[in-house]
Amino acid sequence: MAKLLSDTEFLRFSDLQQKQANFTITSEEADELREIVARAQKKRDDRASAMQAIEAYIAQFDISPDELFSAEQIGDAARTFGLIPAAKKERVLPPQLIHNGKPYQWTSRALPDEIRLPLFEAFKAGQSVKPFIATPKDASRCALTIARLEKETGSSYAEVLLDELSVSRALVDEALGRLGA
Repeated sequence: MAKLLSDTEFLRFSDLQQKQANFTITSEEADELREIVARAQKKRDDRASAMQAIEAYIAQFDISPDELFSAEQIGDAARTFGLIPAAKKERVLPPQLIHNGKPYQWTSRALPDEIRLPLFEAFKAGQSVKPFIATPKDASRCALTIARLEKETGSSYAEVLLDELSVSRALVDEALGRLGA
């Protein structure tokens, strides 16, 4: 009922309903209560007929849910109705590096010296670290790699080299913020 009435109508409805329960309602107030209920029922009926019309059009024109809603909206609705877990887990993959044809994942553990030394030397010397990055098209992982390098070395990566990786300074700063948290 609350969704069908405005806030002031709902407050008045609650007051009148309370008076009715206490048998202190006047005949004018009882008429007003009936009018409020009738308006709410009319809105409910109008909404139901509108939903039926929309459902009929969706069926008639064979409209799929992904044409009506974005994947994010569908996911939010599924979370709201308990179809998938409510916590939205943002999965961030660790930086993926490569050196001499051997892949390395830069997890919470330190990198082995065989890649760490040349990677850090190149970074500190202001050279591009693109040859070390195994996933250059993944901007978030590139940003995370640069953020970790900046954090561990105290140096800043040049804007030109960020452009080479198609990564913005804002994305690197955001990754730095996540590292700090």
